[in-house]
Amino acid sequence: MKFTLDAHLDSGDGTVDATAFLARVDALRDQVSDISLHEGRLVLSFDGQEALKEYSDPIVRLMDGWLRKLPWIIGGDTETVALRNSEQCFAFVPAGESVEISFFTGSETEIEDYILEPTTVRLEAFVTESLKAADTMVALLRGLDPALIDSNEDCKDLLTSLSEAQKAWHDYQLHARR
Repeated sequence: MKFTLDAHLDSGDGTVDATAFLARVDALRDQVSDISLHEGRLVLSFDGQEALKEYSDPIVRLMDGWLRKLPWIIGGDTETVALRNSEQCFAFVPAGESVEISFFTGSETEIEDYILEPTTVRLEAFVTESLKAADTMVALLRGLDPALIDSNEDCKDLLTSLSEAQKAWHDYQLHARR
């Protein structure tokens, strides 16, 4: 199953994916007063079909939370990422060279109702797409204001989490080649 992940930011026209937002950053900059509070979503696509269109959360914090879990998922641990604006969570259940992704209503410890039924993707695709989406988000932050990476705590956290996730993936790949 082909898996892709993109960050979308809320704008006056609905949502704009981070790559398109970056391409039009000068025109859209006025719509972002505080990137730490700016809403958006992570868009998961399976075989070209978008999933999860109806939620919104502070996008930098959501991306950071997702990245913070990557080293643990790579290591084989089951993880969740809770949204801040609702009682919804992403769940990740690694199984060998794959990871099962789901999205549900409930708490991090109790599933009430699935919004996205558990869907299995290759671990490599999951990690690669996650790192790519985070790289695009960092480029967007630099495009909005190069000083954000040094001055905004959420942006610093995102950059740190990205670095740690990249290292964990690199270490995993080195170990897998032995």
